[in-house]
Amino acid sequence: MLYKNVWKTLAGKWMQLLAIAVIIVMSSLTYTMMFYGISGIEVPTEDYLASSNQENFAVEMLNRVTEEEAALPELADFIASGRFTLSDLQRVDEAAFDDLIAARIDAVEDEMDGATLELRASKLINYPFGSSEHRGLVLKEADTINVSYLEAGKRPERDDEVAINTKYAEKNEIEVGDTIDLGSPFTVSGFVLFPDYTLPLFDENFFNLDPGTQTLLLMTDAAYDEVVGTESFRLAGITDGTVVTDVELPFVISIMETENIMRSGAIYSEISSGKAMALGLSLFIVSIAVIIVAILISNMLEAERGQIGLLKAIGYNRRQIALPYLVFILLFATLMLIIGYFLGLYFAEPLKNLYLDFYLLPSITIAQSPLVFLTAVFAPLLFFALVAGAVIYKIMGESALALLSPRDNVSLNRLSRIVSRLLRNARGKTKFKYLYAVKSTGSFIIFFFGILFSTLLIVFALMMNGAVDRMTVGELNEADYEYEAYTTTQPALRDGQEPFLTYPFAFVEDKLVTLKGLDETNTLYRLTNADGDDLTPASDEIIVNASLALKLSLEVGDTIDIELDNETLSYRIRGIADEYAGDVVYLPRVTLSEQLSDGTTRDLFNGIYATERPDETDYPTVISRSGLIEQSQSINEYMNLMMNVMIGGSALIAFSILFVLTALTVEKNYYVISLLKVMGYDRREVRSMILNSYFMYALVSALLSIPIALIILRVIIVVFAEDYGLVLPLEFEWVYVLYTLGAVTLLFFASTFISRRKIDQIPLQEVLKTYQE
Repeated sequence: MLYKNVWKTLAGKWMQLLAIAVIIVMSSLTYTMMFYGISGIEVPTEDYLASSNQENFAVEMLNRVTEEEAALPELADFIASGRFTLSDLQRVDEAAFDDLIAARIDAVEDEMDGATLELRASKLINYPFGSSEHRGLVLKEADTINVSYLEAGKRPERDDEVAINTKYAEKNEIEVGDTIDLGSPFTVSGFVLFPDYTLPLFDENFFNLDPGTQTLLLMTDAAYDEVVGTESFRLAGITDGTVVTDVELPFVISIMETENIMRSGAIYSEISSGKAMALGLSLFIVSIAVIIVAILISNMLEAERGQIGLLKAIGYNRRQIALPYLVFILLFATLMLIIGYFLGLYFAEPLKNLYLDFYLLPSITIAQSPLVFLTAVFAPLLFFALVAGAVIYKIMGESALALLSPRDNVSLNRLSRIVSRLLRNARGKTKFKYLYAVKSTGSFIIFFFGILFSTLLIVFALMMNGAVDRMTVGELNEADYEYEAYTTTQPALRDGQEPFLTYPFAFVEDKLVTLKGLDETNTLYRLTNADGDDLTPASDEIIVNASLALKLSLEVGDTIDIELDNETLSYRIRGIADEYAGDVVYLPRVTLSEQLSDGTTRDLFNGIYATERPDETDYPTVISRSGLIEQSQSINEYMNLMMNVMIGGSALIAFSILFVLTALTVEKNYYVISLLKVMGYDRREVRSMILNSYFMYALVSALLSIPIALIILRVIIVVFAEDYGLVLPLEFEWVYVLYTLGAVTLLFFASTFISRRKIDQIPLQEVLKTYQE
């Protein structure tokens, strides 16, 4: 009999239970999906990185001869020829190059006991593929550190063979044995991975991550030497001891542990933070569900105080009365958690594949784990049992006489007192309207945190809009050139070509920066600030890009010191260019040319912007602007997906919370609503007095949430800039406040639609029944 009665009571609240079910399912789904999705790459990744002997740390070094090294007698002729890069030295005198690298390795090993280092050389190439421009990073096979991992086929054995990434092959329908043109024909011998490139980051543009248009390449040493591309060198290291990161040597730019290197360590952060986020989000969501269930049970039991008191009076004990409520609630929660678990298992595979769209890693088939099932289902269930049991136990603990007697009015809580003082001069109708919404502190706290969580996700999603474009190709969209080309000679300039000069070995506050010289008459590539105003370098002033300005907290008008070949130059900042690719300082080309040539010439250049593709005999490295823009599309699609998921998830949670709380408010005030109608208030006024106060509180909560969201996002930006050197150009515009309030308004009226209809359906006669009882 008791079970039947409780079932009927719960069945009458099916809409509230359905909204709660959505929240419970999302909790279990979130944890299961993220845990299995991450585990699907974590296990094989750990084995792969261990077997390939991934570096513990990397030494980023100057890719030129330092002043101390230039004093060596064996380098005198090389320096006298006007060349200074390590690539130049290797081409001219390989023995001298080997000696210099060996000396650098010895110097670092002397500073770091127990460390072993190995040279890591790479060349960045661009090549046409079909109708697109593709990029490749060519790596030599390592001896002991960062050894390549073969997924299929075999390593290159002939000079016309190459191994590529599996994901690149899949997206371009390339099979082992096919031929691709990398400037000359190469046969694909196999599919390869490199442990120091778990993210395909080839340059300073952190978000050009499209594995469909760029790939890592493994060639024979002889083929590598013949490839024409931008070459760079670093030292890969392993050690069983502590990694010393503050080594002060003339050629050392930085020493970073692998965990802090974006191209190889981001996966560690992704795995650890992903699992922590999965658990945290799951606990947060399930906490909301548990507290709402507790409020539902409390309201339900309060409405049945008389019946419960009568049952106790005729001999039923607390356990007999409480058990049906607890059993049905736990059965309901268990069913929803199990549904969430299997939905999470279903979506785990797409999530894993989404990771593998960007991370170059092996994967395994996802296998279920009893521990994950127990954590996703029974851990929240225990939480439900404890909270629901406590609520039921408290109400059932009252005596039969107390339950049968009308409950005394509860005194105002702290929140109600605060609102009451704020409204002391308001009309009685207004006081009633806004005090009723905060009558239950627990309900209001859940309401506030639900709006806070939703607002955080909405604001973050809005601020991410356009961020990837700003990081990758923002300035390219405004440029008028079609090709960017580099040369090691000084070919004659043609129509539609504008020269520039780059020097990537300068320092500002111990940070390596690239100096870039532009002409004042430059039209193909224009610098603009955040307001869209044109910027032009002056002879005694410089322009810095936004990335460097954010990292070093620079502002227009500041004076900075630039260290250039052991000479310190001071310049005033004329403007901040709205671009985020690398750390760049702009100055007039003639000024930089005079500085690099010791005043002998004003006409040096090593690159051009061109409207037509230049001759590759004069310019070995040619980069297509449209190709770079196309390469950013993949990450843009990913970020748009993430934005939609964040907004959709926040909307679903907010909708469920608002629906349940407003529905419970109507039920709890059933007779009050009837009384207001008897007193002469029309439907619109009754709706306003019972529900619209929540609307104002929702708007206020959203407004309070926006500065909290901005603070959290600022912390995220600082952490990424300090740990990875990655600046996230998240921009907040005041119009986002209107968008956020609009979204909250839409959610509020959508979620309260049914509750408003229910208010209209409550008859006046209900108040008479109350008096009769």
